[in-house]
Order: sequence, then C-alpha cells, then structure tokens
Amino acid sequence: MKLNHILLSLFFILFTSITHAQNIKIKKDVVYVDSKECLTIGGDANNVSFYDLNDNEIIFLKYIHDSKYGSLYTKITFLDSKLSFTSKSYIFTKKLLIKKLIQDKTLKNCQLIPEKVERFVLKYDENVEQDNINVNITIDRN
Repeated sequence: MKLNHILLSLFFILFTSITHAQNIKIKKDVVYVDSKECLTIGGDANNVSFYDLNDNEIIFLKYIHDSKYGSLYTKITFLDSKLSFTSKSYIFTKKLLIKKLIQDKTLKNCQLIPEKVERFVLKYDENVEQDNINVNITIDRN
C-alpha cells in the first residue's frame, strides 16, 4: 500500500515537472516558445540582440574573450532597465538565456517583467569585470 502511494506521488511530481517545461526553439533568428513566435534575434557570433515582437531591442548578450586570462564570459544587458550582469560559470547561450528567463518568470508571454529583471541580475551576476579590474589594480601596484 505504501509503495503504491510512493509510486503515485512520484508519477505526479514527474508529470507536473514535464507539463511545466517550455519548449524553446531558435530557427532563422526567431525564438519560438511552445511553437509560438516570441522574440527575434540579430547580431553576430559575439554580439547578440534580442528583440520583442514590436522590433524593440530588449536584451543584449555579449560573449567576451578575455585573452589576458584565457577565459570566456558573458555579459547580458537589459536595455530598458539599464541593468547588466556578467557570468563565467554560466556561459549563457541564446537558448539557455531564454530558458532561465522563463524559469525565473522574468520573461512571461514573450514580455520582460521589469520587476523581475533586477532579481534575475542579482541572482546570476558574478561581477567578472569588477574582479578583472581589481586584479589589474593589484598587478599595477606591484
């Protein structure tokens, strides 16, 4: 009897997590969420702009190759709120960024939720550029 309850509970947990997963596809510079056109993308391999369906640039994603330290990090700027963050542990791809924005409810119905953007930045910011400035100041003083 207990085994049946455990199996039933596991089934509901798995079913719930599967049904809430968003299907994200990027095809020909268009982001589709659950087969619905959501955003468009422009730019090049290192500089990616995300546009809403009204063609307003809302997010800028930059891949920065720090040749001095041989590392790669991403810088993401939310243009309307003028907030940005840098990350080394998550190298945000276009798809991963959209996935995280949806999971954190920062992107809902293909629109950024301004109140959630600041929280998203706080959550993922690693201050990579600030760390590099501090390293350079320390090196210059010695």
